[in-house]
Amino acid sequence: MAKYPFFSPRYIFPVLFVLLVTACAGPQTTEEDASAATGRAAASLLARADTHVQAGQWEQAAALLERALRIEPRNAWLWHHLATVRLRQGRYAQAVSLANKSSSLAPGDAALQAKNRRLIEEAREAAARG
Repeated sequence: MAKYPFFSPRYIFPVLFVLLVTACAGPQTTEEDASAATGRAAASLLARADTHVQAGQWEQAAALLERALRIEPRNAWLWHHLATVRLRQGRYAQAVSLANKSSSLAPGDAALQAKNRRLIEEAREAAARG
Protein backbone atom coordinates (compact mmCIF):
# COMPACT_ATOMS: atom_id res chain seq x y z
CA MET A 1 0.00 0.00 0.00
CA ALA A 2 1.27 3.49 -0.86
CA LYS A 3 2.45 5.87 1.81
CA TYR A 4 -0.07 8.55 0.71
CA PRO A 5 -3.11 6.75 -0.72
CA PHE A 6 -5.00 10.01 -1.34
CA PHE A 7 -2.45 11.01 -3.99
CA SER A 8 -3.28 8.01 -6.16
CA PRO A 9 -5.05 8.61 -9.51
CA ARG A 10 -8.15 7.03 -8.02
CA TYR A 11 -8.59 10.09 -5.76
CA ILE A 12 -6.79 12.86 -7.65
CA PHE A 13 -8.70 12.72 -10.95
CA PRO A 14 -12.20 13.12 -9.46
CA VAL A 15 -10.99 16.02 -7.31
CA LEU A 16 -9.34 17.73 -10.28
CA PHE A 17 -12.48 17.21 -12.36
CA VAL A 18 -14.68 18.85 -9.70
CA LEU A 19 -12.25 21.77 -9.38
CA LEU A 20 -12.18 22.26 -13.15
CA VAL A 21 -15.97 22.20 -13.49
CA THR A 22 -16.35 24.59 -10.56
CA ALA A 23 -13.81 27.02 -12.03
CA CYS A 24 -15.52 27.03 -15.44
CA ALA A 25 -18.97 27.74 -14.05
CA GLY A 26 -18.65 31.45 -13.36
CA PRO A 27 -21.26 33.37 -11.41
CA GLN A 28 -24.22 34.95 -13.18
CA THR A 29 -24.79 38.48 -11.94
CA THR A 30 -27.55 41.01 -12.13
CA GLU A 31 -27.08 44.74 -11.79
CA GLU A 32 -28.13 44.54 -8.14
CA ASP A 33 -25.35 42.13 -7.25
CA ALA A 34 -22.85 43.41 -9.83
CA SER A 35 -21.11 45.39 -7.12
CA ALA A 36 -20.78 42.17 -5.11
CA ALA A 37 -18.97 40.63 -8.08
CA THR A 38 -16.70 43.67 -8.23
CA GLY A 39 -13.63 43.90 -6.05
CA ARG A 40 -13.44 46.56 -3.38
CA ALA A 41 -11.14 48.92 -5.28
CA ALA A 42 -13.15 48.77 -8.50
CA ALA A 43 -16.43 49.06 -6.56
CA SER A 44 -15.14 52.21 -4.86
CA LEU A 45 -14.20 53.70 -8.24
CA LEU A 46 -17.61 52.73 -9.64
CA ALA A 47 -19.37 54.45 -6.73
CA ARG A 48 -17.32 57.60 -7.28
CA ALA A 49 -18.04 57.45 -11.01
CA ASP A 50 -21.77 57.19 -10.30
CA THR A 51 -21.55 60.36 -8.21
CA HIS A 52 -19.98 62.16 -11.17
CA VAL A 53 -22.62 60.74 -13.52
CA GLN A 54 -25.38 62.13 -11.32
CA ALA A 55 -23.68 65.53 -11.47
CA GLY A 56 -23.30 65.32 -15.26
CA GLN A 57 -19.50 65.26 -14.96
CA TRP A 58 -18.93 62.79 -17.78
CA GLU A 59 -15.15 63.09 -18.20
CA GLN A 60 -14.49 62.52 -14.50
CA ALA A 61 -16.86 59.54 -14.50
CA ALA A 62 -15.20 58.07 -17.58
CA ALA A 63 -11.73 58.47 -16.07
CA LEU A 64 -12.79 56.63 -12.90
CA LEU A 65 -14.43 53.83 -14.88
CA GLU A 66 -11.31 53.45 -17.01
CA ARG A 67 -9.25 53.12 -13.83
CA ALA A 68 -11.67 50.48 -12.54
CA LEU A 69 -11.34 48.60 -15.83
CA ARG A 70 -7.56 48.58 -15.50
CA ILE A 71 -8.13 46.74 -12.21
CA GLU A 72 -10.88 44.44 -13.52
CA PRO A 73 -10.69 44.30 -17.32
CA ARG A 74 -13.09 41.36 -17.55
CA ASN A 75 -15.89 43.00 -15.54
CA ALA A 76 -18.76 43.25 -18.01
CA TRP A 77 -20.75 45.67 -15.82
CA LEU A 78 -17.89 48.18 -15.74
CA TRP A 79 -17.74 48.09 -19.55
CA HIS A 80 -21.50 48.70 -19.63
CA HIS A 81 -21.23 51.69 -17.30
CA LEU A 82 -18.45 53.19 -19.44
CA ALA A 83 -20.59 52.62 -22.56
CA THR A 84 -23.42 54.51 -20.87
CA VAL A 85 -21.13 57.44 -20.09
CA ARG A 86 -19.85 57.54 -23.68
CA LEU A 87 -23.44 57.51 -24.93
CA ARG A 88 -24.26 60.53 -22.75
CA GLN A 89 -21.16 62.27 -24.11
CA GLY A 90 -22.41 61.80 -27.65
CA ARG A 91 -19.62 59.37 -28.51
CA TYR A 92 -21.99 56.94 -30.14
CA ALA A 93 -19.57 54.68 -32.01
CA GLN A 94 -17.49 54.22 -28.88
CA ALA A 95 -20.63 53.51 -26.82
CA VAL A 96 -21.62 50.76 -29.27
CA SER A 97 -18.13 49.26 -29.17
CA LEU A 98 -18.01 49.28 -25.37
CA ALA A 99 -21.50 47.76 -25.07
CA ASN A 100 -20.47 44.99 -27.47
CA LYS A 101 -17.37 44.37 -25.33
CA SER A 102 -19.58 44.17 -22.24
CA SER A 103 -21.87 41.64 -23.94
CA SER A 104 -18.95 39.51 -25.07
CA LEU A 105 -17.76 39.21 -21.47
CA ALA A 106 -21.16 38.12 -20.11
CA PRO A 107 -22.79 35.73 -22.58
CA GLY A 108 -24.99 34.15 -19.89
CA ASP A 109 -26.22 37.36 -18.26
CA ALA A 110 -29.58 38.01 -19.91
CA ALA A 111 -30.24 41.24 -17.99
CA LEU A 112 -26.92 42.76 -19.02
CA GLN A 113 -27.33 41.55 -22.59
CA ALA A 114 -30.72 43.31 -22.77
CA LYS A 115 -29.31 46.52 -21.32
CA ASN A 116 -26.48 46.47 -23.85
CA ARG A 117 -28.89 45.89 -26.74
CA ARG A 118 -30.99 48.87 -25.65
CA LEU A 119 -27.88 51.04 -25.28
CA ILE A 120 -26.64 50.04 -28.74
CA GLU A 121 -30.04 50.78 -30.27
CA GLU A 122 -30.18 54.17 -28.54
CA ALA A 123 -26.65 55.04 -29.70
CA ARG A 124 -27.39 54.09 -33.30
CA GLU A 125 -30.62 56.09 -33.33
CA ALA A 126 -28.86 59.13 -31.86
CA ALA A 127 -26.04 58.83 -34.40
CA ALA A 128 -28.57 58.64 -37.24
CA ARG A 129 -30.28 61.82 -36.02
CA GLY A 130 -26.92 63.56 -36.19
